Amino acid sequence: MSAHGALLARYVFLDYLGSILWFPVWWYTKGLMLMVEKTRRSLNYRIKSYSFAIWLKNFFVPMYGQYDITGRFVSVFMRFVILLARIVALASEALVYLLGLFAWIVALPFLVLMILRSFGLRF
Repeated sequence: MSAHGALLARYVFLDYLGSILWFPVWWYTKGLMLMVEKTRRSLNYRIKSYSFAIWLKNFFVPMYGQYDITGRFVSVFMRFVILLARIVALASEALVYLLGLFAWIVALPFLVLMILRSFGLRF
């Protein structure tokens, strides 16, 4: 093997070894921060898409121009039900996002444990 080939092999080996050793550090630092930021942006998007401010602003405005007492009651009741459903939906989505973050944190040790168990090491 020539000196150039040996240098290339050494570089490739060290590069791959460095990448393998750096991966867990990246996973729990920059990778986790990227996931937290993506979760935050996604939740902010969902909050905007549910448009709580508009629903609260028009909470007591009668629907369909029904200004009698029955129309007002039905409008307030329906808006209350819709707001409640949107709050439950947002809480459910937030829970799914938090479970995703938990899965991100647990995935790497779980994967390492499963790989070690596949080689016959028991813990």
